[in-house]
Amino acid sequence: MAFNQNNAQAKQREQNEKVADTARANLGNAAEQNTQLVDAAQDGLNKMADLREQASENAQKIVQRSVETASQQAREAAERFTRTLGFTGEDSERLARQSKQNLEAVTRCGTVLTHAVQDASRGWFGLAQSQWQRNLDGLSKLARARSVQEFTAIQSELVRESLQHFVQDSRAITETSARAVEEAGKAFSQVAQSPTLVR
Repeated sequence: MAFNQNNAQAKQREQNEKVADTARANLGNAAEQNTQLVDAAQDGLNKMADLREQASENAQKIVQRSVETASQQAREAAERFTRTLGFTGEDSERLARQSKQNLEAVTRCGTVLTHAVQDASRGWFGLAQSQWQRNLDGLSKLARARSVQEFTAIQSELVRESLQHFVQDSRAITETSARAVEEAGKAFSQVAQSPTLVR
Protein backbone atom coordinates (compact mmCIF):
# COMPACT_ATOMS: atom_id res chain seq x y z
CA MET A 1 0.00 0.00 0.00
CA ALA A 2 2.79 2.37 0.90
CA PHE A 3 4.49 1.37 -2.34
CA ASN A 4 1.40 2.34 -4.37
CA GLN A 5 1.10 5.61 -2.50
CA ASN A 6 4.80 6.44 -3.10
CA ASN A 7 4.41 5.44 -6.73
CA ALA A 8 1.34 7.71 -7.11
CA GLN A 9 3.19 10.59 -5.47
CA ALA A 10 6.17 10.08 -7.76
CA LYS A 11 3.90 10.11 -10.81
CA GLN A 12 2.18 13.26 -9.52
CA ARG A 13 5.56 14.97 -8.99
CA GLU A 14 6.63 13.91 -12.48
CA GLN A 15 3.43 15.34 -13.98
CA ASN A 16 3.85 18.56 -11.98
CA GLU A 17 7.43 18.89 -13.24
CA LYS A 18 6.29 18.35 -16.84
CA VAL A 19 3.60 21.02 -16.42
CA ALA A 20 6.15 23.39 -14.88
CA ASP A 21 8.66 22.68 -17.68
CA THR A 22 5.96 23.31 -20.29
CA ALA A 23 4.95 26.54 -18.58
CA ARG A 24 8.59 27.69 -18.43
CA ALA A 25 9.05 26.85 -22.11
CA ASN A 26 5.86 28.71 -23.01
CA LEU A 27 6.98 31.74 -20.99
CA GLY A 28 10.37 31.61 -22.70
CA ASN A 29 8.69 31.44 -26.11
CA ALA A 30 6.35 34.28 -25.18
CA ALA A 31 9.28 36.41 -24.01
CA GLU A 32 11.16 35.70 -27.26
CA GLN A 33 8.10 36.56 -29.34
CA ASN A 34 7.58 39.72 -27.30
CA THR A 35 11.22 40.72 -27.95
CA GLN A 36 10.76 40.11 -31.67
CA LEU A 37 7.54 42.12 -31.63
CA VAL A 38 9.24 45.01 -29.83
CA ASP A 39 12.14 44.94 -32.31
CA ALA A 40 9.76 44.93 -35.29
CA ALA A 41 7.71 47.73 -33.77
CA GLN A 42 10.84 49.80 -33.10
CA ASP A 43 11.86 49.35 -36.72
CA GLY A 44 8.38 50.47 -37.76
CA LEU A 45 8.64 53.53 -35.51
CA ASN A 46 11.95 54.50 -37.08
CA LYS A 47 10.44 54.21 -40.55
CA MET A 48 7.42 56.27 -39.44
CA ALA A 49 9.74 58.98 -38.11
CA ASP A 50 11.59 59.12 -41.43
CA LEU A 51 8.32 59.35 -43.37
CA ARG A 52 7.03 62.04 -41.00
CA GLU A 53 10.13 64.15 -41.54
CA GLN A 54 9.84 63.82 -45.32
CA ALA A 55 6.13 64.69 -45.21
CA SER A 56 6.82 67.76 -43.07
CA GLU A 57 9.54 68.98 -45.41
CA ASN A 58 7.35 68.42 -48.47
CA ALA A 59 4.39 70.21 -46.87
CA GLN A 60 6.57 73.19 -45.96
CA LYS A 61 7.96 73.41 -49.51
CA ILE A 62 4.48 73.22 -51.04
CA VAL A 63 3.04 75.92 -48.78
CA GLN A 64 6.08 78.15 -49.26
CA ARG A 65 5.90 77.82 -53.06
CA SER A 66 2.17 78.54 -52.99
CA VAL A 67 2.70 81.70 -50.95
CA GLU A 68 5.55 82.85 -53.21
CA THR A 69 3.47 82.21 -56.33
CA ALA A 70 0.47 84.05 -54.88
CA SER A 71 2.68 86.98 -53.87
CA GLN A 72 4.25 87.18 -57.32
CA GLN A 73 0.85 87.02 -59.04
CA ALA A 74 -0.56 89.70 -56.75
CA ARG A 75 2.41 91.99 -57.46
CA GLU A 76 1.99 91.52 -61.19
CA ALA A 77 -1.77 92.12 -60.96
CA ALA A 78 -1.23 95.30 -58.93
CA GLU A 79 1.27 96.60 -61.48
CA ARG A 80 -1.11 95.88 -64.40
CA PHE A 81 -3.99 97.47 -62.50
CA THR A 82 -1.95 100.60 -61.79
CA ARG A 83 -0.83 100.88 -65.41
CA THR A 84 -4.35 100.28 -66.73
CA LEU A 85 -5.98 102.88 -64.51
CA GLY A 86 -3.17 105.31 -65.13
CA PHE A 87 -2.40 106.13 -61.51
CA THR A 88 0.59 108.38 -61.22
CA GLY A 89 2.49 110.30 -58.61
CA GLU A 90 1.18 110.17 -55.06
CA ASP A 91 -1.76 107.81 -55.77
CA SER A 92 0.53 105.36 -57.49
CA GLU A 93 3.03 105.42 -54.63
CA ARG A 94 0.29 104.99 -52.02
CA LEU A 95 -1.20 102.02 -53.90
CA ALA A 96 2.25 100.52 -54.36
CA ARG A 97 2.96 100.83 -50.62
CA GLN A 98 -0.43 99.35 -49.78
CA SER A 99 0.13 96.42 -52.16
CA LYS A 100 3.62 95.87 -50.81
CA GLN A 101 2.36 95.87 -47.21
CA ASN A 102 -0.47 93.49 -48.06
CA LEU A 103 1.90 91.12 -49.84
CA GLU A 104 4.37 91.25 -46.96
CA ALA A 105 1.54 90.44 -44.53
CA VAL A 106 0.43 87.50 -46.70
CA THR A 107 4.01 86.27 -46.93
CA ARG A 108 4.57 86.59 -43.15
CA CYS A 109 1.27 84.87 -42.46
CA GLY A 110 2.12 82.09 -44.91
CA THR A 111 5.50 81.56 -43.30
CA VAL A 112 4.03 81.51 -39.80
CA LEU A 113 1.27 79.10 -40.80
CA THR A 114 3.76 76.88 -42.65
CA HIS A 115 5.85 76.58 -39.51
CA ALA A 116 2.70 76.02 -37.44
CA VAL A 117 1.56 73.19 -39.72
CA GLN A 118 5.01 71.67 -39.60
CA ASP A 119 5.20 71.96 -35.80
CA ALA A 120 1.72 70.50 -35.37
CA SER A 121 2.56 67.66 -37.75
CA ARG A 122 5.73 66.91 -35.81
CA GLY A 123 3.78 67.09 -32.58
CA TRP A 124 1.10 64.64 -33.69
CA PHE A 125 3.62 62.22 -35.16
CA GLY A 126 5.68 62.50 -31.99
CA LEU A 127 2.54 61.83 -29.97
CA ALA A 128 1.78 58.72 -32.04
CA GLN A 129 5.37 57.53 -31.77
CA SER A 130 5.46 58.05 -27.99
CA GLN A 131 2.11 56.33 -27.57
CA TRP A 132 3.29 53.40 -29.68
CA GLN A 133 6.41 53.06 -27.53
CA ARG A 134 4.33 53.26 -24.34
CA ASN A 135 2.01 50.56 -25.74
CA LEU A 136 4.99 48.29 -26.40
CA ASP A 137 6.31 48.89 -22.91
CA GLY A 138 2.84 48.16 -21.58
CA LEU A 139 2.69 44.87 -23.49
CA SER A 140 5.97 43.89 -21.91
CA LYS A 141 4.59 44.69 -18.45
CA LEU A 142 1.42 42.73 -19.17
CA ALA A 143 3.44 39.74 -20.38
CA ARG A 144 5.28 39.67 -17.04
CA ALA A 145 2.06 39.65 -14.99
CA ARG A 146 1.87 36.64 -12.69
CA SER A 147 -1.82 36.72 -11.82
CA VAL A 148 -5.13 37.92 -13.19
CA GLN A 149 -5.27 40.61 -10.50
CA GLU A 150 -1.79 41.91 -11.41
CA PHE A 151 -2.72 41.85 -15.11
CA THR A 152 -5.91 43.85 -14.43
CA ALA A 153 -4.06 46.39 -12.26
CA ILE A 154 -1.36 46.90 -14.90
CA GLN A 155 -3.95 47.20 -17.67
CA SER A 156 -5.97 49.85 -15.82
CA GLU A 157 -2.79 51.80 -15.02
CA LEU A 158 -1.76 51.70 -18.69
CA VAL A 159 -5.15 53.02 -19.82
CA ARG A 160 -4.99 55.87 -17.30
CA GLU A 161 -1.42 56.80 -18.29
CA SER A 162 -2.32 56.65 -21.97
CA LEU A 163 -5.20 59.10 -21.58
CA GLN A 164 -3.14 61.37 -19.34
CA HIS A 165 -0.31 61.54 -21.91
CA PHE A 166 -2.79 62.15 -24.73
CA VAL A 167 -4.36 65.09 -22.91
CA GLN A 168 -0.97 66.62 -22.03
CA ASP A 169 0.44 66.22 -25.55
CA SER A 170 -2.75 67.51 -27.19
CA ARG A 171 -2.72 70.56 -24.93
CA ALA A 172 0.88 71.36 -25.92
CA ILE A 173 0.10 71.03 -29.63
CA THR A 174 -3.03 73.16 -29.29
CA GLU A 175 -1.16 75.90 -27.44
CA THR A 176 1.55 75.96 -30.13
CA SER A 177 -1.08 76.20 -32.88
CA ALA A 178 -2.97 78.96 -31.05
CA ARG A 179 0.23 81.02 -30.71
CA ALA A 180 0.92 80.59 -34.44
CA VAL A 181 -2.60 81.73 -35.38
CA GLU A 182 -2.26 84.74 -33.06
CA GLU A 183 1.08 85.65 -34.66
CA ALA A 184 -0.40 85.29 -38.15
CA GLY A 185 -3.29 87.54 -37.10
CA LYS A 186 -0.82 90.21 -35.95
CA ALA A 187 0.68 90.32 -39.45
CA PHE A 188 -2.71 91.33 -40.84
CA SER A 189 -3.70 93.68 -38.02
CA GLN A 190 -0.48 95.68 -38.51
CA VAL A 191 -1.39 96.25 -42.16
CA ALA A 192 -5.01 97.08 -41.39
CA GLN A 193 -3.87 99.83 -38.98
CA SER A 194 -1.46 101.39 -41.48
CA PRO A 195 -2.31 105.01 -42.41
CA THR A 196 -1.22 104.47 -46.04
CA LEU A 197 -4.22 102.27 -46.86
CA VAL A 198 -6.87 103.42 -49.30
CA ARG A 199 -10.22 103.62 -47.54
